[in-house]
Formats: sequence, C-alpha cells, structure tokens
Amino acid sequence: MEKTLIINRKEAEMVLNYPDCIKAMENIFAAMSDGKVTNLQRTMIRHEGGCSLAIMPASDNSINVTGGKVIMFASPEAARNKTNQGIVPLFDTITGALKAIVDAELITVNRTAASSAAAANHLAKKDASVLAIFGGGKQGRAHALAVAAIRDIKKINVWSYHEETIQACCEYLKEKLPDVEIVGCPDGADAAKDADIICTTTSAKTNVPILKGEWVKKGACICAIGACSGANRECDEDLVLKAKVFSDMTAAVLRDGGDVAIPIAEGKITESHIICEIGDVIAGRNPGRTSDDDITLFKSVGISAEDVAASWLIYEKAKEQGLGTWVEI
Repeated sequence: MEKTLIINRKEAEMVLNYPDCIKAMENIFAAMSDGKVTNLQRTMIRHEGGCSLAIMPASDNSINVTGGKVIMFASPEAARNKTNQGIVPLFDTITGALKAIVDAELITVNRTAASSAAAANHLAKKDASVLAIFGGGKQGRAHALAVAAIRDIKKINVWSYHEETIQACCEYLKEKLPDVEIVGCPDGADAAKDADIICTTTSAKTNVPILKGEWVKKGACICAIGACSGANRECDEDLVLKAKVFSDMTAAVLRDGGDVAIPIAEGKITESHIICEIGDVIAGRNPGRTSDDDITLFKSVGISAEDVAASWLIYEKAKEQGLGTWVEI
C-alpha cells in the first residue's frame, strides 16, 4: 500500500513562503480560467455551540490531484484560544491514492493573503507604494506581508475596530518589515485616503460598510476578503458602483460575497457588474485595469481550489526537504 505523508502546521510553516504561494494562486486561477479545475462551493454545518464545519472540495485536473479542506470554524468564545482547525487530504485522481494530509490552519490564512496579492499583482498599478490594511488580525498581517512581496511598499496604514489591535498589528509589521513606514490610523478615512492598495480583512459580521467609496482615490486597488456571507459586507455601494469588479469565483461571490450580493439584491447593480473572474485577467483573456484612474476591486470569498493548490505546494516542498511523517492509512 502506498504511504501517505502527514504534514503538521509547523512543517507547513517551514516550507510555505509568500512568493511561492502567490505564484501557486496565480497558476490555479489561470487553470480555472482554462477549464482545468473543478471547484465546488463551500458547504457548512452550523452547530448550536457556535462552531461550524466547512467542507470545500476541488480538483486540479492539470496535475491529476483532488482533495479539499475540512475545517471547523470556532465559535466566537472558542476562537479566543484557536480560530480554526482542519486538514486538507490530497488524492491522486488516476490511482485514487491518498498522497498527503496537510494541516489547514496555516493554509487558510496564507492562501487567502496570497490570493489577494496575486489579484493585486494584476489589478494594482505597478508603482503602488502605499498599502492600507483594514483589520489587524491574522489576515490583516498576512495581507501586509503578501502585498509587500509583489510591490515596493513604502508605507502601510493600519485601521481596526480596536485600538489595541491596531497597536499590536503595527508592532508586528514594524518587526517584519523594518524598512516600511507603519502608521496606525484612528479611522478608516485616514487609512484609505492615500492608499494605492487597500485590503479589507475584518471578518465582517454586519452589513454596515467599513470602507466608503468617497475615501478611495482614483487608481486604487481594493482586495475585499473579510465578508464571506451574502448578508455581510465591508465596502459600501458607492465604492462597488464606481469600481471595476473582479471575483475569485463569480458563482461563489454571488452567493457569499455581500459586498456585491447586497447591491444586486437591492437592484443597484446587476450580476454583469462583475467583469470576470481574476483567472481570466491572469490568463490574459481580460485586460483588468485599462487606465491609471481605474478603481479595481477584487472580491474574494475563498474557494476550494486555493486550498488544494497551497496544499500541493506544501506537499511537494515537504518531500524535497524530507519533512513530514510517512504512514500507512
């Protein structure tokens, strides 16, 4: 029987870096555009205690790999100690063999940030140098590091709901990016006003926007990832209306991306307001940004293919470096 490689969180962290993960996200988005990926939308089982089980399967038929993330999102009370726990099993679609089981916690954070950076790499201006982060938690910090890997970022503005979160995020980024000016901002308008790239990462549980179109300058690129429910949003309708909108997966955004789904439900825009999936831009089928004045908005809800792509990257690098534990299942 073929053995399976078990890769824990520490080992995954040892091999996963943003440049490689960003490239993997670009490749999987392009493969989706080429029709080489089968991606099913997230299925959730919600429990009385507040925890939710999510199952997210996908196949990358270009490399004959299938699998998916099985993850438990913790309740708000439980999340004080741990936000989520899960695994990504990877199978060979030709032999059916279980190739690997990879820890999913690191993947969830890093592949989301890498996906935003992959989109920004094709939607943001080449000379973008000021980044704004809305939300100073794990996703906000990861997005700052990922975007810094694709642009020469000189300054990062940080805003969050809580002052202590802003301070902690600023301290973290000053250590990780010592050559970048890190600024804590008292409100969202201050954070957004001079930003070339804005990442909203607040895990929004409300339909009250935190980013307004009137704050955003011409030519900015927004990566909106925090709202993953059709009833919640981070961006107001003014911003969505004036932006060129792109999705990670349009069907998923129409169901779970409230930033776009709410204005559609209210009759302010139609589904055609989403120009295309980001894979079409990466693959060269759509130009994306066509003017320095364009405001571009990448709406992402997180899709299964990203998890499979990141897990396969970790698996390949772990094999090369002799990491992980081989077992018979």
